[in-house]
Amino acid sequence: MAERHPDSQIRVISIDPAHSLADALGMALGHEPVMLTTNLSGQEVEAEQVLDRFREDYLWELAEMMSGETNDGSLQIAYSPQAWRQIVSQALPGIDEMLSLITVMDLLERGEQDLIILDMAPTGHLLRFLEMPMALGDWLAWIFKLWIKYQDVVGRTEFMGRLRSLRQRVMQAQKKLKDPKHTEFIGVLQAQSAIIAETERLTRSLSGMNVSQRYSVHNRFEAGQAFPTGAFEQQTIVRLPQLPRAIDPLLQIKIAAKLIF
Repeated sequence: MAERHPDSQIRVISIDPAHSLADALGMALGHEPVMLTTNLSGQEVEAEQVLDRFREDYLWELAEMMSGETNDGSLQIAYSPQAWRQIVSQALPGIDEMLSLITVMDLLERGEQDLIILDMAPTGHLLRFLEMPMALGDWLAWIFKLWIKYQDVVGRTEFMGRLRSLRQRVMQAQKKLKDPKHTEFIGVLQAQSAIIAETERLTRSLSGMNVSQRYSVHNRFEAGQAFPTGAFEQQTIVRLPQLPRAIDPLLQIKIAAKLIF
């Protein structure tokens, strides 16, 4: 894509907790983007760094707010700010997926990239990532409900405004992830029964989420290899044969690009 569109800025990002993008490229990558060519950059998102920023932006102030004295007998235990810090950190569902979503949201909002390619983790992580906007929205709704009950005591109107803004950003990101004009999913699978069965389940799940999927890549294709197409009737199957291992990783990618495109 970078070679075909030299005037476009393209970013490839690994949001898989077990990163392998740097290995595939044969070069060092980290949390900050690295220019791979004149218009192609890459990075491996480190969840801990995003979490540190999220803590500073939202969680620690939330902990301080929730530790305020309410004089309400229904609140049996008054936790310290330190205790609430631990509670609000643990209460977040799917923290890795949420932080990945925030990273993608930031990139989409800055509008600096014409194309963003996400190297995802296997099925479970991917589905949690796509479900995260709803889960995070529900979590924030719980915070809003609690704040409305105690707002006269805890205040923090400006902070709640920032949380509302966060929820709006999350919902906007969800719309883009499900809009075929903005996003599509391309699966990669091998012709092994367990992998095919898992991919069929994933295809049904993505369809139920209204996530566009027009292509799947049959990796390590061999001539004469049986491949059931019934579950993938709405997709174009792109066959990619086994590539030689004893060559430079970037050369492997360039060969794959010519075969795929």
